[in-house]
Formats: sequence, structure tokens, C-alpha cells
Amino acid sequence: MYSNAIWIMLEKSINIIGLLYINSLMAKYIGPENFGKINITTSLFVFVQTLSWFGGQNIIFKRMSEKAASGIAMAIHTQNQRRFFFLLSSGAVLIALSLFSDPVVFAFGVANCIATYFIVMDFFSVYNNTQLKSKINTITNVIGLSVALLIRFLVSHFKMPVYYFTIPIVIIPLVPYIMRLIYFHYTTEVKARAKGGKIYNLHLLYTGGALILSSLSADIYTQVSSLFLARILTYSDLGVYSVALTLGGAWSFIVLALITSFFSRIYSEKNPLVVERLLVNINRLVILLSLVMLGGFAVFGDDVIRLLYGESSSDAVAIIPVIIIGTMFSSLGTICYRYIIKESGYSYLAKKMFLCCLFTIPLSWLMIHAFGIKGAAYCFLIVELLSCTLLNYFFKDKTIFKMHLGIFKSRGSA
Repeated sequence: MYSNAIWIMLEKSINIIGLLYINSLMAKYIGPENFGKINITTSLFVFVQTLSWFGGQNIIFKRMSEKAASGIAMAIHTQNQRRFFFLLSSGAVLIALSLFSDPVVFAFGVANCIATYFIVMDFFSVYNNTQLKSKINTITNVIGLSVALLIRFLVSHFKMPVYYFTIPIVIIPLVPYIMRLIYFHYTTEVKARAKGGKIYNLHLLYTGGALILSSLSADIYTQVSSLFLARILTYSDLGVYSVALTLGGAWSFIVLALITSFFSRIYSEKNPLVVERLLVNINRLVILLSLVMLGGFAVFGDDVIRLLYGESSSDAVAIIPVIIIGTMFSSLGTICYRYIIKESGYSYLAKKMFLCCLFTIPLSWLMIHAFGIKGAAYCFLIVELLSCTLLNYFFKDKTIFKMHLGIFKSRGSA
């Protein structure tokens, strides 16, 4: 389990370090306004990705962790279902961008559309994580990222038109997808019967239908501030906020790697005492890493931002500590989310995330109007705090509340 987590962390660390360096070159070259335009299309296609999966990603992860063959069959049989939802949602976004945005935004929308398709089709990365084969994901992602980073570096270095930055957006998911597809077919025995397709599709529609509202609501309350910043303020403000989100949340790849590996064990574990111990341990690790990152930023943060992004993004310094704390609660909330899925609490998740969404939209609008990008950061923190704690505490005899209490108990009593 820990070896698999190390491979996931290695993959993500290379991604983050490479992207931070190349994105900083790109942000310096194109300026905060165009950087904001790139990020607005990325935010829009987060919704497309969620709609296309229709709540199925966590369901397939859980099924593959429990029964690999059944999980593979479900993933294969439901590919056309994901294609259908992708065409509907991406088509709607591209039409809207063509009517209401400028050519730069539309061009990056097309690139994100293509990239999102390969992300949605790539169930192989999910399979590799559940089978503790994250080494394969690491190698393939690093190759794809290296090609994309080289292209971004060349475009920045030779000061080519901003449209050329659309190429690496597509390359990053395309290259790993092709490589993982080839590896999967050469190494994995597939026992998927054609007649089982209808059952799997109906199951995913029914179960995913309970999750899609919660997934969409999560996207809304995490992305709505980006949309409002572009609408209420400027693309430049969105660019600065995107820098803060990137740096303030960059470390989360470590905890997400640990969470993924822990839950591949938790989903298959039958002993409730072992599950409880694993949950407490992963929560403690998240909090510890968050405090380390907060301290590191306090010492080096200002210099890092000015070195990577220049003076035009210096306003991000004031809000990154808020983003780091918000990211901690977001990571702790991911643990709660996956535990509730383990307990089949799909209906509870849908209601909870819908409440989050209803709360976030007016809060984000008001706080951005009142405080600008600082308001967006504080909105992020408040919503993640409530989503992780209070709104989870009504689930199944307050099990999440008890889990959080267990974090502060001695090791012997946990």
C-alpha cells in the first residue's frame, strides 16, 4: 500500500514541479489576463468531465477494489454511456463559448474539450491505482508531461502566439491514455460479456444518478469563485487567484496519493476496527502535512511567487495561506466523501453537496463584491470547512464526527 502511494506521489510531484515551472514561464509571457482566460475554460470543462463520468468514477474505483474483473467489465461496458454525456455537455459549452467569448477563450475551450475526452475515457489509470500498479501511471504521465512541458517551454522561449499553448493541453492526457491503453490490453485478461452491458449501464445510471448531483455541486462550489471573478472583476484577477490556487494547493498531490492508496485497502477491508484505525491515520497525516506546508510558505512563500510569477502576481501572497488551510479541509473532506461512498451513502452525499452549492453561490458573489480575490479565498475556506465538518456530522449515527474526534485521541485509544 505504501509503495503504491510513493509511486503516486512521485508521479504527482513531477507533474506539479514541472507544471509550476513551465506555467510560471507561460504566465510571465502571456500576462495575468490571458492566464485567466486559460483557467476559465479549464473551470468550465471540469463540469463537462463530471457530467461525462455521471458519478461513475468512484463507483468503478470501489468495484475494481472489491472485484477487479467485475470493475473492468463495468468500465468497458459503460464507455459509450460516458461518450454520450460527453458529447451533450461539451457541445453545449463550446456553443456558448463561440457565442459569448473571444477567439482566445474559444481556442482554449476546444483544446480542453479534446483533453477532457481522453481523461473521461481513461479508466485504465483508475484500474492501475486499485491494483496497486500506480508505477504504470507514473511512468506514462511523466512521459506525456515531459512532451507537453517541452512544447510549453519552446512556445514561451520563442515568444510564439498564445494559441500554441493549446497543444500541450491536449498532449498531457493523450500520451498517457494511449500508453496505458496498450499496456492494459497486453497485460490484463478481460472477461466482459456483451450481454452484461445493459445491466452495468442501468446500475451506473441508477447509482451514479445519486452521486451526480453531489459531484456537480462539488464542482460548482469549488469553481464558482473562478467564474464570478471573471464576471465581477477581470480576467487578470482570475489569473492572480489561479496562481494562488495552484501554489496553495500544489502540495495536495501528496495527501491525495495517500488517500487513494489507503482507500484501496479500506474498500476491501472487512474488519471495522482496522478501517477505523486506517481512517484516523490518514486524517492525521493530512493535518500534519498541511501544517508543514503552512510553515514552509510562511518562510519562503513571498520569494517563490516573485521568482516564478513576477510582480504581476504578487497579490497572491496574501491569500495563499488561506488557500492552504482550505486545501487541508478539502483533503479531509475527500476522506469523508470516500468513506460515505464505502457505506453507500449516495443519497446523503447528494443532499449534502446540494446544500453546499446553494450556500456557496450567494456567499461567493457577496464576498467577491466586498473583498475581491481575498473574498474568493475566504469563501473557499468557509465552504470547505463546513463541507468537511458540520454537513458530514449527520451521516449514519455521527460516524464522521466520531472519526474526527478519534484524530485527537491517543494512539492507543484510536
